[in-house]
Amino acid sequence: MFGTGHPKPPHRKEVAMQIVQQESPAFAGTTLTIDMPDDSHVAAPPADLPVRFSVIYTMGEYLSMAREHAAFLLRHEAPDVKRRRVLRPLQCGAAACAMAALAAMAGGPGWLGGLLLVLGMLAFGSLPGTVPLWTYLLCPPIFLFKQHRMPRSEFMIDGAGIERTTKQGTLRRRWDEVTSVRRYSRGYLLMLRRGAIPIPFRCLDGGQQERLRGFMVARPAAA
Repeated sequence: MFGTGHPKPPHRKEVAMQIVQQESPAFAGTTLTIDMPDDSHVAAPPADLPVRFSVIYTMGEYLSMAREHAAFLLRHEAPDVKRRRVLRPLQCGAAACAMAALAAMAGGPGWLGGLLLVLGMLAFGSLPGTVPLWTYLLCPPIFLFKQHRMPRSEFMIDGAGIERTTKQGTLRRRWDEVTSVRRYSRGYLLMLRRGAIPIPFRCLDGGQQERLRGFMVARPAAA
């Protein structure tokens, strides 16, 4: 009535698949695990790695650097030059105003008195204290002209020198062509024999500023 046969043993292939399923680890399909290296084994970027950045200059940066550079030049003039910069404008301005007054008293032509007064005002306007005023009057047109010709500048700076690429072409200067480096409130000013290259701080991160300072310190003396 009841069967006396034994159950059929599992096939060898079925046994192997069960073993593989038991040994396979379970994991979440959306989980990614990364083993991070020890900080002591992470290499710092090489010191001679080029500094690359892009600049679109602003009017505020240009005026700030121009004003601070003019003030720097005035502060570092020889004492006799400083005296001449004050005395000569005062003498010329006073003389022109006195001549204008004499021409008016003598009944001279009105245009002559007006011309002498203008010359006197220009002489007084060349005093060192008027430098900020002239900066704000003369520099904006210069900036707008340059901005039209070179709206964006791409820089690549390394131990060999500075490379600046604009729509006007590529300018390359070796470090021995840089006569000095000025650090102002808005950036560096790399002084050349003819002209200067401003580099705003806002375009550099901390690592780039460190490498750039290293290039500046290690630069050879200007030829």
